[in-house]
Amino acid sequence: MRSDTQKLVAIGLYKPSPSGLLHQCEELLVYGVLSQAARLANVQYKDLATVNDKVEPQWFGASENLYSRDSLNKLKQICQSTRTHYLLTGVLQQAAQLKSELRVEVSLYSLKKDTILFTDKTVLCLDTENIGDGGDPEIPVEELNRVINSVVSQILKAIDPEASCTRPEDLPLLGHSLSAIKLILKAHRVSSNTEKIAMYESALREDPRMETAYYHLARCFRNEYELEKSVIFYREALKISRASARNKAIYATEAGVGCALLGKNTVALQWWHKAIEYDPDYINPYFNIANTQEDLGNYTAAEEYFLRAQELAPDDFRTFLNLARIYSKLGQWDKALNQYQFQLKSEANDPWCHSDLATCYLNLGEIENAKRHLEQTVALDPQGEAGEYAQLILGGLG
Repeated sequence: MRSDTQKLVAIGLYKPSPSGLLHQCEELLVYGVLSQAARLANVQYKDLATVNDKVEPQWFGASENLYSRDSLNKLKQICQSTRTHYLLTGVLQQAAQLKSELRVEVSLYSLKKDTILFTDKTVLCLDTENIGDGGDPEIPVEELNRVINSVVSQILKAIDPEASCTRPEDLPLLGHSLSAIKLILKAHRVSSNTEKIAMYESALREDPRMETAYYHLARCFRNEYELEKSVIFYREALKISRASARNKAIYATEAGVGCALLGKNTVALQWWHKAIEYDPDYINPYFNIANTQEDLGNYTAAEEYFLRAQELAPDDFRTFLNLARIYSKLGQWDKALNQYQFQLKSEANDPWCHSDLATCYLNLGEIENAKRHLEQTVALDPQGEAGEYAQLILGGLG
């Protein structure tokens, strides 16, 4: 592989559907292709939902062509700070006739060349004889795996024409045994946490290095509030060598959350710092560290990590609120005011935002500005808690 492939970031995108079947296929197809390509081509990858945590969720359901000019411009804006060279998209559409077919379309777009490098289309025939609890037929996992390998071989050829392993038949399986994958898919389709746990454990007996089984077991035990077990399985997922940097960061972050819920803040902080080491662009551990430091009264440390989160996601309203709160506790009202003013740009009709701005102005001695925002609070929330509080303050100001 040429050294420049080290800098590539592939991004997976799909159109979601209420169908549980499509959700399962998306998980196997889009992320299967991404992880397989990353492993074989030494390519970094991220899924679109986690790029700086600032993708608009409603856009995933957009009906427009994913490669229309408007769509591509939007994607480029999202990806401009991620050194992205390629966009990988997987679109799945279920056929109308008795859910018997699944139409799959995967494309690779080069941002650098501004062109589609290839589009792969296929139809999967579903097993309508076996209908799961969710009313969906069985997924032909072996066939889906062949589709994944076909797409991966085209990715390898596109990013490195000199790649030695480019024929679909030369590529290994995803690294999971197919029987274990089937158990994972069945577990996704049942509602009972107990049944899910049993199936995930069976999947691990089939393939002890099934990363996703450890992850889902950890989530199930978190739901059962068996926090010690949850942390153990997140830790086991971390040991899987093929886990991506983002996945490792997620596992470490969630293990830290479990420790925090157990009252082990020191251990939780260690997990979150480890998560940042795995993936410095993953925003959640920064928030967790900052919130914990704030709870411990370490406001300066909290400010540091909220600021680092803000660097990663400058448009995330949570950073404005958190930093404003920290600056208020530190008595730095000018800095708090600045954060609330940024928030106001996107939350102009939020009465509490105006109330918070009024508090800053009062502490800065700017009474007229404080009155203006208190009056706006009352206008936006005349019968609510924010409005009543603002009326009380206005009455005191005369």
